[in-house]
Amino acid sequence: MRKPPTTPNVSRRRLLGTTAAGLAATSLGACATSGGDDDTEDVSVGDDAENPFGVDGSAPLEVVIFDGGFGNEYAVQHEEIYNRAFPDAEIKHTATQAIAETQQPRFSQGEPCDVLDNSGAQQIPMDALVTDGELAELTPLLEAPSYDDPNVTVLDTLRDGVLTAGTFNGKVYALNYVFSAWTIWYDAALFREKGWTPPETWDQMLALCPDIQAEGIAPWTYAGQHPVYLYDMFLMLAGRHGGVQVLKDIDELKPDAWHNASVVAAAEAMYGLWEAGYILDGTPGIDHIQSQTAFNNHEAAFIPVGSWLPNEQKGIAPDGFEYAPMGVPYLEGSAQPGLISAGGDEPFVVPEKAANKPGAYEYLRIMLSQEGAQIFGDTVQAATVVKGVELDNPAAKMTDELVSNPEDLFQPRFRFWYTKMNDEVRPALGALMSGENTPEEFIERMQTVADETAADDSIEKFHHDA
Repeated sequence: MRKPPTTPNVSRRRLLGTTAAGLAATSLGACATSGGDDDTEDVSVGDDAENPFGVDGSAPLEVVIFDGGFGNEYAVQHEEIYNRAFPDAEIKHTATQAIAETQQPRFSQGEPCDVLDNSGAQQIPMDALVTDGELAELTPLLEAPSYDDPNVTVLDTLRDGVLTAGTFNGKVYALNYVFSAWTIWYDAALFREKGWTPPETWDQMLALCPDIQAEGIAPWTYAGQHPVYLYDMFLMLAGRHGGVQVLKDIDELKPDAWHNASVVAAAEAMYGLWEAGYILDGTPGIDHIQSQTAFNNHEAAFIPVGSWLPNEQKGIAPDGFEYAPMGVPYLEGSAQPGLISAGGDEPFVVPEKAANKPGAYEYLRIMLSQEGAQIFGDTVQAATVVKGVELDNPAAKMTDELVSNPEDLFQPRFRFWYTKMNDEVRPALGALMSGENTPEEFIERMQTVADETAADDSIEKFHHDA
């Protein structure tokens, strides 16, 4: 039976390094290796559609969930489905925001959990986990019969393109469970009251800013302490202007990719918000909670956040507040103005040394069932990567409209592929938006770290599928 959820009491932050485990990343057909010692057993897709991985029903299962914007109640319900099939299995459930602090040492010790929601500000770098061979490849899961129909594989139940974020050089190491979009949010009720039209272009947005200020409202805010919230906004601005290839060139460390005219134009536009005084005073020093609170209080009209925002705010949103998403306003002359950062998010992984790897695969198969996906949708009003789940939340429906064209969906990858670049882009964006760096200095800063990454032969390089 399932143990009650626990949230570790983290009293301090430790500096943790990723340990190379000396494991080779495995190329899989219909099998994977399993176990927490050298005598690993194969996990293959068997003939039993109800138990394709041969789960030992008495074996314990340990699940660690990132307790962030989506909470962890949905996982509790998924575990209950697992216990319906395997009532003798004891499930240890941990909900925490301290993913790296609590879980990275366990990878180093060779004693990881079975299923890990590797998300949040303390996400363990995916590039390090993949390069060090710490993760099981998920081909067996994808090739297994779906939970609902033995004649349909798990892969065939998924939305197009949602495996991209968890794929490293052709191998899937993470199931990104949530179908997310990074958008710009505004209060539709406020805009109706004031007679403001949500801007589609950057020039329309700039023209609206003085009207917003005249009402005592700052046009923009963001999580200044976590400037990664600016990552997709900046890159979509560049990608909309020059086309998606501009972003692929950055991801793939192409020479002078950061000097592309569209990237420069995006940096100048973002810097211009600060230069014109269109950012809420004090924004560089506030965190995501404070910035979202300011947004809720109509201290700012626009905020860049992911599609989980309405659920995260449902208990504290002011009465009558209508969360509405829009794409990043595009620059004049944009080649691909509909481009949006959307696809699989919230990466679930199975450690290579998981003690109950068959159970981990089965747990993920349950998550990808219609019941499992609907539980998530009903609980947090956000879509999973599973086809056919309906949501009745207005903000979710508006987000679905934004991501309706699959040709316009793209997730920039460099900060997930290369930890060094991720560590640089966060403070660099913060410095750009607070006026500490000029656009030219920002571009040179990022081009330098990109060149260093490209020249470092010890760093495994990743590429988009053709």
